[in-house]
Amino acid sequence: MHSVASWPCRRRALRASLALCLVCVCACTGVLQNLGARWVTNKISGVFALDEAQQNATRAAVDRTIAVAPEILGPRLDFLVATVDRAIFKGMNEESILLIEKQVDILMDKALGWIIDEAAPILATLSDEQIAHAERELDNRLQGTRDELNAPEDERTSERQDKFVEAIENWTGRLSNDQERAIRLHVAAMPDEAADRLRADEKRLGLIADGLRRHPGTPAIRNLLWDAWLQREDWGPGTRPPEARRADGRKTLLFVYQLLDAEQRDQMSERLHEMHRTAKRLMGMAEG
Repeated sequence: MHSVASWPCRRRALRASLALCLVCVCACTGVLQNLGARWVTNKISGVFALDEAQQNATRAAVDRTIAVAPEILGPRLDFLVATVDRAIFKGMNEESILLIEKQVDILMDKALGWIIDEAAPILATLSDEQIAHAERELDNRLQGTRDELNAPEDERTSERQDKFVEAIENWTGRLSNDQERAIRLHVAAMPDEAADRLRADEKRLGLIADGLRRHPGTPAIRNLLWDAWLQREDWGPGTRPPEARRADGRKTLLFVYQLLDAEQRDQMSERLHEMHRTAKRLMGMAEG
């Protein structure tokens, strides 16, 4: 769990990661497998301006990823859903949220490790021109955050509040006026760390690009990407430590959960199981 101020950036990254996971999951059988693999390959090719041989290697890597996605994601997803649902039903507390946080970390580490293993050999073949193209493409994706930071402070606060309320209502249904007012006040009181996160993302992108330009070979590239992943929450000197931001995130989740009534908590559980059923169908798993 992370500070509210960092969530807009994290949501974009999370949506991209979930989209990739869902494509991999959807692509387990038949026509969907071909369409899903082709879509992911085309997206990657567009970012890196891959040549034909690199596209073929990427398609093969995507196919391998798709083939093992149900085995890797399925059991861990089941476990995570059960843990979250139990916390919703019995009552969330610091201990239960820490357990959920740990399971998410394990799932993400496993998924990213497996993606990095497939990506590193392809990245080792990139030319300097392709690396520069990818750096420009990925830097452009940070422009939205730069635009947000240029807005007046009260406008940025209102935008964060709106997005946060919308995200909660996607899970709980309509909040009452009192609930929404309390949440908006809570969000407004959270530190605005978007600029710190942007600087960290810009620096990390530059370090990875510089590392790739040295053309160090597959093992070194794998280490470069894995180190960047492990350091993703370190935003540099003068910023709050990751542990503090995570602690704030846990406090915020508990604050919101305690505002909800029984019907809204039931709605959270129903939404959780709806998403779980959809994921299992897409993975071709029998529903228990």
